[in-house]
Amino acid sequence: MLTSRLQGFAEQHPQGTDIGDYVRFALVLVTDDDQHTLATVKTLTEAYWTGTARRAPTRALHLLGQMLRAVGGNLGLRR
Repeated sequence: MLTSRLQGFAEQHPQGTDIGDYVRFALVLVTDDDQHTLATVKTLTEAYWTGTARRAPTRALHLLGQMLRAVGGNLGLRR
């Protein structure tokens, strides 16, 4: 149910926007597919997020943290 709600939210926010990319990345993470996660991390870090040389799970969390900081205010989240 949450996945379908996130997909609906992703449809409302275009790819290439902070919130849209954040939601799409969250959807990739729930697939629990390391290869897909790593490919998405590489794509997003090459596009405009800061990369890290750590292994895939750590890179994914690092990227998720950056994205959450960027969109957290828009989602009503506080640090």
